[in-house]
Amino acid sequence: MDQSPVAVATKWFEAYSAGNFEAMKSLAADGYTFEDPAFGKLEGDRALGMYKMFTSTRDKTEAVWNVHEVKPSESDPQRAIVQFEAIYKFNGRPVTNQITSNILVVDGKVKEQVDSFDVPKWAGETPVLSGGSHW
Repeated sequence: MDQSPVAVATKWFEAYSAGNFEAMKSLAADGYTFEDPAFGKLEGDRALGMYKMFTSTRDKTEAVWNVHEVKPSESDPQRAIVQFEAIYKFNGRPVTNQITSNILVVDGKVKEQVDSFDVPKWAGETPVLSGGSHW
């Protein structure tokens, strides 16, 4: 089985896109961490719990995750860079978020994921940062 960062990141996002939390969990390393501008830094069960929430509520939120590109990092051979789009409803409002995910793969498992996106654009589509409902 190919355990390159690109292959593992591809499997990670295939599982995410399919709403398959158990497959994601099996691909996560012990001590997995996630970080983005909305959730901050989450570790271990909290990080995986976020994905459990996303995958278990995808029918309600009409969530779709479209991967556009998975490529090796130019600066770190243990990392893959994933460009994807998250489309969902937040409190009934449509949201489309273009995200860059930096995935660290260690021993064939996702050890760290750091996502970045256009926070002002995202905040304009969600009431989270503009005083409305919160996660």
